[in-house]
Amino acid sequence: MFRLLVLLTVATWMMSTSAQAEQQRLFIASAGKPSSIETCTFDSETGQFGEVTTAVADVQTGFMALHPKLPILYAAVSEKVPRGQMNGAVYAYRIDAETGELKQLGSVSTGDMGNTHIEVAANGQFLAVCHYGGVGTTLVPLMPDGSLSRKISRQKHEGSSAHPQRQTRPHPHGVAISKDSKFVCVADLGNDHVEVFPVSAERKLMRGPYWQAAAGAGPRHVSFHPNGRWLYSINELDSTVSVLEFDAQQGQLKELQTIDTLPEDFNEQNTTAEVVVHPSGKFLFGSNRGHNSTAVFQIDQNSGELSFVEREPTQGDHPRFIGQDPTGSMLISANRNDDELVAFSIDQNSGELNPTGNETTVARPMCIVFVPVAE
Repeated sequence: MFRLLVLLTVATWMMSTSAQAEQQRLFIASAGKPSSIETCTFDSETGQFGEVTTAVADVQTGFMALHPKLPILYAAVSEKVPRGQMNGAVYAYRIDAETGELKQLGSVSTGDMGNTHIEVAANGQFLAVCHYGGVGTTLVPLMPDGSLSRKISRQKHEGSSAHPQRQTRPHPHGVAISKDSKFVCVADLGNDHVEVFPVSAERKLMRGPYWQAAAGAGPRHVSFHPNGRWLYSINELDSTVSVLEFDAQQGQLKELQTIDTLPEDFNEQNTTAEVVVHPSGKFLFGSNRGHNSTAVFQIDQNSGELSFVEREPTQGDHPRFIGQDPTGSMLISANRNDDELVAFSIDQNSGELNPTGNETTVARPMCIVFVPVAE
């Protein structure tokens, strides 16, 4: 009976998302006072936002991720615990996409502190969390119904690099899982690595190779191309994007190109934040905090290398997050310091961004997850 219920849930969820409905449900991590998960509807054809309401009050999360097959949202949470105790956790919520209601299904400690980023494997069998304020990366196995297993696996990061304040120790910052769910890649801002951890058949993280970025680059987030051959690292401290060729057999990374996100004549302070690849695999977007723009690049379909298209102003300060709806029609910039989400349409031929004139207010937005609403 349990297996039948799971299969029915999967079938219903897949039918509701397969059409990639124009109407989306957004879940937004907010670092307001108090921190929360906010929600609203979003029309991916017009870029119009619905009324913003609170889905979960008083929960501190900076990043969230969606199960690939089930209506479950996972949040990387920093719990309120006495100073010095491990505060890292993952919370799981069942989604009602029509109403925006989130029902908590459970939680698990990650055995570390300062959770930063989370991603769910494409096979739905595990998720991975990294810890900027801690020491490593944690794998959390998932049960067939999407619930969290407590049989976690951890790998500690090591090393430092050139920046005298921000690279005195490891700072794992962003997770990307390979298309075949066999490797977890983690951008570490502190040691200038992209670590590659193989995943064993028992869903354990294993020690693996790493890519060494330029000294002081500060890899922040990583994102795979849909073909799984190329991994893109946005480097926070030197405002660049690196194109990495990924060997899916050995887990090795080879640098192909590194390109600036800023214009040559910009001399003010800037740090990059988010990197996303368009569902078509034709474009890449990276956000600049300081220049307050989204850098747009076209992706060469043979080499994976980038060519510059434009830098579109985000129309707000500190775009900590940029995200695109599942159809690839719209991009939203979460401008943290101006408490706003701003919608842009994506030109499907060039990748250029065009302001829709639509925006909404959310206190200190940190991350957005898109969930298609069944029509």
